[in-house]
Amino acid sequence: MTVTKTRLDEKADELSASLVSEINEIGMGVLTGYTLADAIREGSTVTDQAYNWGNGDTACALTAGVIAAKARGYIS
Repeated sequence: MTVTKTRLDEKADELSASLVSEINEIGMGVLTGYTLADAIREGSTVTDQAYNWGNGDTACALTAGVIAAKARGYIS
């Protein structure tokens, strides 16, 4: 019996391969001790505190973390 992969399976495999790479990068960050709290502190050095999501010049804690993660190349 021959089993053929569907396009959906191929796309899932493609995504899985990219996620493994991304997870390995995140794992390295964890192993080196870089935490979400570190990212928030780092990102907050270039923004002011927002009392909502932020507007570019201001940022909430999670947005500040995203800024730092982007700056370090963890996410694009």
